[in-house]
Amino acid sequence: MLHVLALAPRREYGFTLLELLVGIGIIAFLILMVMPSIQVYLLDTKIRAAAQTYYDGAQQARSEALRRNTDVTISLTDANRGWSIASGGVNIAVKAPESAAMLNVTATATELSFNGLGNASAANTVKFMPADASQCLTSGAQRCLQVQVSQGGQVRLCDPSITTDGDNRKC
Repeated sequence: MLHVLALAPRREYGFTLLELLVGIGIIAFLILMVMPSIQVYLLDTKIRAAAQTYYDGAQQARSEALRRNTDVTISLTDANRGWSIASGGVNIAVKAPESAAMLNVTATATELSFNGLGNASAANTVKFMPADASQCLTSGAQRCLQVQVSQGGQVRLCDPSITTDGDNRKC
């Protein structure tokens, strides 16, 4: 009696070239669909980082004025994209964040002084917006943030697009 050993057919593993090309096409399509929102997200992140840096600098200037019991000035530098903190003509801190390099930064005053009591010399608003924007809009795709300093020395980071009463981000 003759026994023939039948070999089981080999099972193929992996992807065919066609399946691979279809997968790459789907991934490319998804990336193209998401790309505009990624660009908006990156711009929003730059605006947030630059505004937060100036906010931190204004807070630092105020606390240095309180600590030293003397006038401390925060000044916008480098075409309003960086800032420096000085007291008596000596720099305490200098910052030029890379995130502000491609932004439009405007201020009601480029210099702001805090006295030994923490009060500001004048109220000031610094606006951080995309480079192609000339003003903060209350709605739209372009985000804008403001750092407001009251004459009493309070420093706030706010969003002019927020209109809900009671929201602490509202300007």
